[in-house]
Amino acid sequence: MKKQLFKTKSLLFLIVTVNIVAWNSTCFSTELMREAPEKYWDFSKLKDAPKYEKVNFKDSKFPNLETIMFEGMAVEGKPAPVFAYVGYPQSPVPQGGFPSIVLVHGGGGTAFPRHVRFWNEKGFAVIALDWYNQRPIVNNNKVVKRVPLAGGKRQEHVVIVGNVILCTSLLRTLPKVNPDKIALVGLSWGSWYGAMVASVDPRLKGVIEIYLGDRKTDKSFINGRFLHAARVPMYWVAGTNDRFATPESLQRAFDECPTIQNKSLVIELPHGDGGVTFESCVRMADYFLKGAPPLPKLGKAVLEKGIVTADILQEGKGIKYAVLCYTTSSNEKIPHKRKWQSVPAQVKGKRVSAKLPSGTFQCFLSVYDQQSEFNDCCGSSNVLFLQ
Repeated sequence: MKKQLFKTKSLLFLIVTVNIVAWNSTCFSTELMREAPEKYWDFSKLKDAPKYEKVNFKDSKFPNLETIMFEGMAVEGKPAPVFAYVGYPQSPVPQGGFPSIVLVHGGGGTAFPRHVRFWNEKGFAVIALDWYNQRPIVNNNKVVKRVPLAGGKRQEHVVIVGNVILCTSLLRTLPKVNPDKIALVGLSWGSWYGAMVASVDPRLKGVIEIYLGDRKTDKSFINGRFLHAARVPMYWVAGTNDRFATPESLQRAFDECPTIQNKSLVIELPHGDGGVTFESCVRMADYFLKGAPPLPKLGKAVLEKGIVTADILQEGKGIKYAVLCYTTSSNEKIPHKRKWQSVPAQVKGKRVSAKLPSGTFQCFLSVYDQQSEFNDCCGSSNVLFLQ
């Protein structure tokens, strides 16, 4: 993966305004809205595979991928077919079928065929839907625009989450797929939807949250109100300087989710469609579905006598190095403009520790078992809020 994938920021920045609530001393005591997912989704009506057919949109074709339309949730009482790509690894089908990924794109995105192929090449079957009620137009193997389907472009949150669950139901019935080895990878807006799906569908072996899926204190439908009901293991990879999720809102999500498996926090992690190819996501998919070593994992960080420490709960492939990430900036109006830095941390036995830099406003520890292009193959502690 090349860094130029991130030069064009996700259109999420252009089409969505999210009210990021700056953290203050009362933020964590604010009464959070929580709802039962059963209020919106009846899993018994979503667990069976929807009808589908292969379609021949010549301008949506991509080498070695199938283009399909499946019967999604009804919209205003009318049938609403959904476009999706389905792809398989170009290797023999293993006994029991391929482990598989439900791929959920971000705001302004679509079912990107190159992302399906990326995951196919990692050994996974994939289904990727366009949740906007559109289909992609491909030219020279690149998506150049989107065409609305019948009913026009739309974004109904309840319908989208239902359609993502139907993707899993469909995927489980395909002959090359192992129905008991499926995970969801959600990017940006897709991670907000992934957090909802995690509260409804117990069949998933893991949900991988890229960038968002955070817990806000506003009343928007995507405020993380269902995280308390998560039913499957969840993993986050997120940045310190994201425009749409702060360390505060992410930490609330980590605290709210009863099934959190791990998290990787990265200084200035770039936000873009290419995030679905982060090495950390592949590592966690391999862990959830193939039994491979997980990323390293840390326990709760604590501060005592100027030293931040955390227990090492899992070493992954073996700890190579550790860091303390911190900021001395308390900019509450523009939290994504805070300047974050890191200093080496020390690993001794099953603990990691570092001296707290003077003036620290927020900090967390991270331990790494390998290097990667975006510095994301780590397990991170909780964020400590010190001022």
